[in-house]
Amino acid sequence: MKEKVKQAFHSCTFIINPSRYPEYAKILEKILKRTEVPLVQESTSKEHFIELVHQYCESKYKYLLVWGGDGTAHDAINTFTKAQTANPSIGKDKAIGFLRGGSGNGIQDSYEVPLGIRRQIETYADSMNNGYVIDVDLLETSHGQQRSSCQLVGIGFDATVLRKRSDKRYRLGKRRGLVRTGMVNYIAAGLSTFNRDFHALRKDMVLKLYNGKFALHGVRVNAEFPFDYLERKVNPIELEAGSRPYYGMLFKICPDVVCNDGYLDLYNYNFENKISLLQNLPWLWNGRHDRINRKFAKDAKPLIERYEVKKVEICSEEPFDYHIDGELVRTTEAVNGLYSVGITVVPGQISFLVPGAFYRKFHPFEFE
Repeated sequence: MKEKVKQAFHSCTFIINPSRYPEYAKILEKILKRTEVPLVQESTSKEHFIELVHQYCESKYKYLLVWGGDGTAHDAINTFTKAQTANPSIGKDKAIGFLRGGSGNGIQDSYEVPLGIRRQIETYADSMNNGYVIDVDLLETSHGQQRSSCQLVGIGFDATVLRKRSDKRYRLGKRRGLVRTGMVNYIAAGLSTFNRDFHALRKDMVLKLYNGKFALHGVRVNAEFPFDYLERKVNPIELEAGSRPYYGMLFKICPDVVCNDGYLDLYNYNFENKISLLQNLPWLWNGRHDRINRKFAKDAKPLIERYEVKKVEICSEEPFDYHIDGELVRTTEAVNGLYSVGITVVPGQISFLVPGAFYRKFHPFEFE
């Protein structure tokens, strides 16, 4: 291994969550033995992982590299931000990077983390040597006394899929001693939701949008409508709020997000039926809402609505599920007869160590 790569890790600690792919975790550990990483730790449970992140926050190390999936990244971000709230001096010179270690690597896709363990190690070594750090926005969700930091919040189709997957895992494990995890079970739950529950996904909801604009990105025409406050009654199959674009396996669910512009993007998906969704699925998966809206506008159908706002409150007369970075939550407390979740953007709340290719897009004039 090149000397520059070995030396880059001298101010870094590494936490490995081996729960999903333990065989790859072993390969990673072998590679790290040839570097100068002063501390490599393997978590044994979620609670242990959170404790290890706490130890990093109180340590002398500048960088934390985490190997895991979206759930692991979510736990790392929340642990870090809570420690930062308790002690504001934490985080001024610290940054977190994420390697691909799960069945869903949406955060890694969003920040252009490359494929292959060795290539990821070399990429992050280059980033640490050159200080490729970006302060990025987080979303703060609030429901009753519950608070959480994240980069994606979803209501509708994806939350229903997660609920089905969770129920299925529990049922199989309880009755047959079999637990199916990962992408296979997620796809099975997605197909079941599409076939059996598509029309039941729609719920009457109210969006209370603050300080932003309706922002449509089109093939030929872009359209904007600014507002201080806007209230919308909607009945979507999916609502998604994000400060990063990707969810799961390269699903560009929030395609126009800028990770550090101080706004959250909210998408209201208005597909009228299954056929319409299937016809547009390739464009939807790749985030080409401009193509979809061009067809919908010609046919006088509801568009996929996009908003850039500082805050949104999503309200319903019925309890509903929502996910935060793939972690399922359910509204349990009603206020004035309404169940709701609030989502607020917190600009530049956390520093991420990012690949050089990503960093250069946000600092184009440093490399002239």
